[in-house]
Parts: sequence; structure tokens; C-alpha cells
Amino acid sequence: MSERNTTAREARGLALRLLVRARRDVKHQEVAQSVYENGGLSGRYLIMTVISAAIAALGLMLSSPAVVIGAMLVSPMMGPIVALGFSLTLLDWRELKRSLAALGIGFGPALAVAFVLTIMSPLKEPTAEILARTRPNFFDLLIAVFSGIAGAYAVVRQRGETIIGVAIATALMPPVATVGFGLGTGDMGIAGGAFFLFMTNLVAIALAATLTAGFFGFRPHLGERPAPWRGLAVVVVFALLSAPLVLSLRAIGLESRATAETRIAVDEIFSGADSRITLLDVRAGKDQMDVSALISTRTLVPEAQARLQER
Repeated sequence: MSERNTTAREARGLALRLLVRARRDVKHQEVAQSVYENGGLSGRYLIMTVISAAIAALGLMLSSPAVVIGAMLVSPMMGPIVALGFSLTLLDWRELKRSLAALGIGFGPALAVAFVLTIMSPLKEPTAEILARTRPNFFDLLIAVFSGIAGAYAVVRQRGETIIGVAIATALMPPVATVGFGLGTGDMGIAGGAFFLFMTNLVAIALAATLTAGFFGFRPHLGERPAPWRGLAVVVVFALLSAPLVLSLRAIGLESRATAETRIAVDEIFSGADSRITLLDVRAGKDQMDVSALISTRTLVPEAQARLQER
């Protein structure tokens, strides 16, 4: 037991020394300059944003995960978001406005391309890939936070190629394309849910990048003491962002429970009959749970629908 405790203390000590060394070896000026160079508005940024939005919109309408992943790889939105996080850490208001402008100007053409492709396309039914990006929950927030930390760390350690994997995890462009699909089909529920997911990823990544940059020693004007309100402001914004997502996660949990109970009820009511559930859709409303079930059976069961509704 004592040998294991000694080994654990040595491992913790080694990890701490490596962490301190990693923070000390950061080239703050070079990293900040690189972040700002990659986070501004440019012709390449706009072209890649439009191409990524087109690929994402087509992949979503075709329900092709491979095509959607391709759009994530092409999307250049990670640069301005990380620059937004670093500008918050450095209290660099000029770069803050610059990164926000890049995000806003890039969002417009991407949304327009997805909207136009949806109008022109004969495919108007929401696919599984589209519906998956209309209901953000707390896990989406956690994914975005860890992706933001990974992206900021990759930038700080000058490992820029890692950013591709981060872009896949956070999936920033597909939600934008889903907003365009919702607007193009007139479904405000899809558009609103997808926009909420996009904003969740954007804010969470920026806040995670802010905290990561602060951890690695980035300070206002690269030397001044940080203002005490910045950390509190980040925590408050994060808490406000988390609250509706926790409620969304609770609704999804209730739907999962209702789905399981519906399957049990169907098995009991159709016991002995050669039947199966062909379609099962569960939606959590404000005061009730709406369940739609389509059951294929070779043997009719008297009053099955009434018994299932009662159950």
C-alpha cells in the first residue's frame, strides 16, 4: 500500500512539473499574433464558409454523415471563435470586435446558401441528421467546452493541426445549415433549435478558450494583473447558458423513460401476438408527454389502442 501511495505521489509530482513547464514555455506574443491572424475576416474565410455551408446543407438533406463530416472539416469558423476567447482574456476590445465581425459576416452568407439550396431542393422532409441538430442539451455544452479547451491548447502549444479534430467534435457549420433548412421550409421549430445549438457551441468554445488562455498565463496587455470581474463574469455567463440546456436534458430523459415504458406496455398488450413496433415517436410537451406508436401485427388485439392510451 505504501509503495502504491509513493508511486501515486511521484506521478502527481511529475504531472505538476510538466504542467508548470508547459505554462512557462508558452511564447505569448507569438501565440497571440497567430490567433489574431487566423481569426480575422478574409476572402479565404468567406469562400471556405460558403463552401462548407453548401456541403453541410446537402449532407443534411441527404442524411449523409460522411458529407456532414466533410463540411465540418472545411469550416473555418473555429479561428474567429478562438480569437474571441483570447481577446476576452487579453481584454483586447479591438480584436474582440474584429472576431465578432468575422463570425457575424461569415454566418450571413452561410445561412443564405443553406436557405437557397433548401428552396431549390425537392427534399423538404427533415432527416435524422437535421433533427439531431435541433434539440441541444447539456452534453452538447460539455462537448463544446472540452473542444474549446482542446482548440485553445492546440493553439497555445502551436499544434494547429489538432484543430481539425476539434471542428469535427463541435460541428459548428451543420447547425447553421440546419437553420437555413428550417427557414427554407418554414419550420421555425427546426430553425430555432438549430440556432440555439450553434450559439451554445459558439459561446461555450469562446468561454473555454478564455479560461484556457488565462490558465497559460495570458493577461491583459501580456503583463498586467487580470481584472477580478472577468473570471466571475465567465462563470455567470456559463451558468446562464447551462440552465436551459439542463432543462432540455431533463426533457430528453423523460422521453427516454416514456419510450421504455411504451415498449413494455406494447409487449404486454400484444403478448402472444406476432407484432413489432414499426414507429415510435415521443415528445415532451409543457404539461404532458405525447406518444405516437405504429404497431405491425399479424393478430388483432381487441381494444389495443384504448388500453395503450390508458396505460
